[in-house]
Amino acid sequence: MIVLILMLCAFAVATSEFIIIGVMPEVAGDLGVSLPTAGLLVTAYAVAVAVGGPVLTVVARNLPRRPLLVGLMALATGAAVLSALAQTYPLLMGARILGALAQGLFLSVASQVAIASVPEEKQTAAIAKVVNGIALSTVLGVPIGTLIGQANGWRASFVLVAALGLIGLIGVLVFCPKVDHEPEPTVRESISAFRKPAILLGLATTVLSFTGMITAFTYVSPTLREVTGFAPGWVTGVLLIYGLGTMAGSWIAGRVPPNRIARVLPFTITALGTVLLLHGLLMQTKVTSVLSLFLLGTSAFATGPLLHTFLMGQAGPASGLVASVNISAFNAAAALGPILGGAVITGGLGLGSVGLFAAVPTVVGIGVALVIAGHTRRRATAVAQPVLAGTT
Repeated sequence: MIVLILMLCAFAVATSEFIIIGVMPEVAGDLGVSLPTAGLLVTAYAVAVAVGGPVLTVVARNLPRRPLLVGLMALATGAAVLSALAQTYPLLMGARILGALAQGLFLSVASQVAIASVPEEKQTAAIAKVVNGIALSTVLGVPIGTLIGQANGWRASFVLVAALGLIGLIGVLVFCPKVDHEPEPTVRESISAFRKPAILLGLATTVLSFTGMITAFTYVSPTLREVTGFAPGWVTGVLLIYGLGTMAGSWIAGRVPPNRIARVLPFTITALGTVLLLHGLLMQTKVTSVLSLFLLGTSAFATGPLLHTFLMGQAGPASGLVASVNISAFNAAAALGPILGGAVITGGLGLGSVGLFAAVPTVVGIGVALVIAGHTRRRATAVAQPVLAGTT
């Protein structure tokens, strides 16, 4: 039950990050700022998650997980309430940054709680459910919040986020067990985890794979309208197919035992790269565009939980910090993706070419994943050899 509660909490905090995009013109008009200035509310949030998450993970490394999780959900809910009540741009910016700091640390702590709450063979599935909460926020939380905000004012969007956060907070209070949390290593020892090749390679794979995926997904809506020919009212419905794909991907990831992740990763990233390479072609017709979005969601969200679980397993006692840095790596991809796609469009190559260029970093990610698989295999062989020698 607690894993489902964590999925709901992840859905709430991730919806908070992107919900302002759908009501940005209303926010700008109400608070008397330009649209680019209002856009900084998105940028500042992403920067606060990327930078604040690892810093707060170190600061809070020895706090008990359950009370910390309760406090983070309370902070996220309070930030949404403050956002709804904010009468000035600086107050809204402050509330957004508070919510971002809560999100940056929440995902790290939630990952630890999810893994600690299930047997080892179900750890990947637990992480997959938490990550799926984030995926569903983009295809359910944000569109629904946008509709509510456009019908009732942008503040109503944050009332929705606050309600979701409150439900998640109550769920944590009722269902979250006391999680054994061994004392974390010192800051120096935690940072030394990043000397491990597997961790550095895994973080690089996150950036490369998801830069490609986000590049394509950022421009999916205009592509569906201008290239595929869907009417605007159909776009949200088609995006729900992407959401079904993310659920399918999470289900696939959850079936992979932790000790086999390194072997499976190259296959899921290859699937993602293949979908991106064919993206422009598949978006030419309505039937194949629906298939493309389903496969994009499936391959991306089979890859994400596998990478996250693999990195936490490699980090040992520093799993919390490594999980937080991986989330920062994802946010780096979220920043790079729109820039890459925008450059393609500005260069005159058109929406139909975005997928082809998006595939480039993902294809590089396949190579890095193959290196991870080889490195992990050699380590396993090196560990097994002394054991076999001792039995002969």
